[in-house]
Amino acid sequence: MSFSKKLTIKILQKIITIIVALFVIYIAGLATGSGINILNIDTSSLDFERILFIPGVSTSASELNRWKRDLAFNFPEEEIIFLDEIFYFHWQDEKTEKIVEKGIKVLDDGKSTLIIAHSYGGILAKTIINKSENENVVKLITMASPHTMESFGIDDSKEFLNTPDEVTVPTYSFGGYIDPIVFFTKSDVEDSEHLDLWSNHNGFLSNKDIRRKVLFFALGLNYTE
Repeated sequence: MSFSKKLTIKILQKIITIIVALFVIYIAGLATGSGINILNIDTSSLDFERILFIPGVSTSASELNRWKRDLAFNFPEEEIIFLDEIFYFHWQDEKTEKIVEKGIKVLDDGKSTLIIAHSYGGILAKTIINKSENENVVKLITMASPHTMESFGIDDSKEFLNTPDEVTVPTYSFGGYIDPIVFFTKSDVEDSEHLDLWSNHNGFLSNKDIRRKVLFFALGLNYTE
């Protein structure tokens, strides 16, 4: 067998190993993510009336169900809105623009709002806040969002949306150490409170422990890594 064939086989074996490892991490995340987080907090002391959740690219309804259950259980008195009606990719300008328009319409009533966003939803969230004329956002929480990524057409989408690098609201950003889609080094917003967790990209949606850590950190609750 020639040297080039041996080298090709070794490279393919490593690629397969990486793919299998990522699949195992994803399955482990699903397995450990079941159940509802019970935060045991006094919701009467919260400084927001509404939670707006902005999903990332091509997020299915099943992937959002665990966040929906967490929020519905822990914040029964607050209005909860998910901008999940439009299935999109970041290069689909017409769709991202529609999501931004929906978000602006929500914020323009001036109701105090906590925004939680996953993946590219963090980019849309910053755009929505920046373009709203009457926003009252008390906190922005982003998980595995490509804030400083410019490849794969992300820079073109940001330019189309006129997305700012940062927004003038308290911002909490999270990255995943084992996220192969948005490297944790690209998930930080300048001047934000930032925390990297041992999570892959979808772990921020599916993993119960990761969701709990996000909420504890962003809401200022007692939490130890």
